[in-house]
Amino acid sequence: MSFEVILFDLDETLYPRSAAIMAQVSERINRYMVERLGIPPEQATALRRHFRQTYGAALRGLMEEGYPVDVEDYFEYVHDVELSGRIDPDPELRAMLLSIPLRRAVLTNSNLEHAERVLQHMQIRDCFERIIDIRALEFKNKPAPEAYQRALALLGVPPQAVIFVEDTPANTIPARALGMTTILVDCPSNDDAADYYVASIMDVGPLVHRLLTREKFAAQLKR
Repeated sequence: MSFEVILFDLDETLYPRSAAIMAQVSERINRYMVERLGIPPEQATALRRHFRQTYGAALRGLMEEGYPVDVEDYFEYVHDVELSGRIDPDPELRAMLLSIPLRRAVLTNSNLEHAERVLQHMQIRDCFERIIDIRALEFKNKPAPEAYQRALALLGVPPQAVIFVEDTPANTIPARALGMTTILVDCPSNDDAADYYVASIMDVGPLVHRLLTREKFAAQLKR
């Protein structure tokens, strides 16, 4: 089975954690729960963390536990964050992505509008053939196995044909179990979480080229 697709997570994968975009989002999730849902401020942070650990995303937790969340209002509210000065266009990142000779796509638990805004701001939107967002996943977010199965169906490929790049071990474990080749960015090495570990998103390109060279060499040996 040859690699056909490389699938990237968005937040804190295509840009570094130090940009603190998700810290802004987390704060706005807290504020949303307080201002829109009437949750006491002293409970908001713990509840958000509970949702993330249990369901993989705060929105999923709110939905599963019966809170009257307006999904579109939630998306607009929590992603109203500042990008300028935190993540800026990087020509080297763009060149690295375009050098990977595979179909390239994004798989995110966020909504399409947020993903489009971030990728356009970074000037790399055209590096990807599509964005698979939470709506496309029918609100079955990572790390639920259904999220990966839905993404594979949308891409029309088996898991063995996919390289999946992430920053969160909880999200690579089920992808790896399905048969994807997994790469974790800026995470401590743990043999159970991913196949490969890199310090920076810029290390992904060279690693993928090595994998493709190895794959080509193995194919030649079989002839």
